[in-house]
Amino acid sequence: MLFPVPPLPEQTAIVRFLDYMERRIRRSIRAKQKLIKLLEEYRQALIHQAVTGKIDVRTGQPYPSYKDSGVPWLGKVPEHWEVRKLKYAATFLGGGTPSKANPSFWEGYIPWVSPKDMKTTVIIDAEDHINDEAIAASATSIVGPGAVLLVVRSGILRRSIPVAINLVPVALNQDMKALRPRGALLMSSYLRALIQGNQARLIDEWTKQGATVESIEHQYLANSYIPLPPLPEQTAIVEYLDTKTAKLDAAIAAARREIELLREYRERLIADVVTGKVDVREVAAQLPEEPPEEEATEPEPMDEAAALAEDGEDEEGLDLDAVAVGA
Repeated sequence: MLFPVPPLPEQTAIVRFLDYMERRIRRSIRAKQKLIKLLEEYRQALIHQAVTGKIDVRTGQPYPSYKDSGVPWLGKVPEHWEVRKLKYAATFLGGGTPSKANPSFWEGYIPWVSPKDMKTTVIIDAEDHINDEAIAASATSIVGPGAVLLVVRSGILRRSIPVAINLVPVALNQDMKALRPRGALLMSSYLRALIQGNQARLIDEWTKQGATVESIEHQYLANSYIPLPPLPEQTAIVEYLDTKTAKLDAAIAAARREIELLREYRERLIADVVTGKVDVREVAAQLPEEPPEEEATEPEPMDEAAALAEDGEDEEGLDLDAVAVGA
């Protein structure tokens, strides 16, 4: 295999330059990861406050009076809110897996939702599809639009509860459950927000302590108490959260995209420098000495983030593109 071998002094300059750039890119990525973490924590707190009545979203202030909910994780709720067991506010439907031994079952048009599809808060399709014959021959059934879909068996339940609303008819596998709110008491979008804003608390409430398999126990789920504002307030809460979280989601998505671009830039920069596309000898000679930084591994998948300054500069004001071309 043939590969380029620059003179040793130039190899030294290349290594010095790339080490310098690597430190700055790594710091920038860690900064953006911290920002994402803060935005996600703020988003979670915002949802929690709204769905548990800590603030009246219509006024931005606390409610005039509160009462004890009788539920330790919930605490006090507005005086006029109800608190009921979930089984009195929603019905439940499980799922199943059609036989894999019959390939024709898997040649249909009906989305068959499993935990791998629960990466968004709305479901309009799934990776796998089944047909009516598969429905008739298995434990799964059709779930009409507007149900709250919940992962009830998965390793992800150690840290979060994936939840979504289906906008089209779907079927479920056995690791999923559909909750159909009773229209006079509960809105699907409010229930989804309630679960999103209280995931850590509900994981404790709904899972069996000490179990070797991460799963939500139906009896715990059905018998858990939830706050029920009047329907007009549920609507106001959902509209408020849609507006607020849309801005946060956009900021988080932008930060994640910038991290991707930084990683792509790092790979391209290394390739260009070590193959002689960019001469860094003069730049490397002018770089300041720096003490070695403490190594930190970038978390994967990205669930934290922080901020680079805008227009291609990192937090120290370094113009990455300018340095790369020796400007």
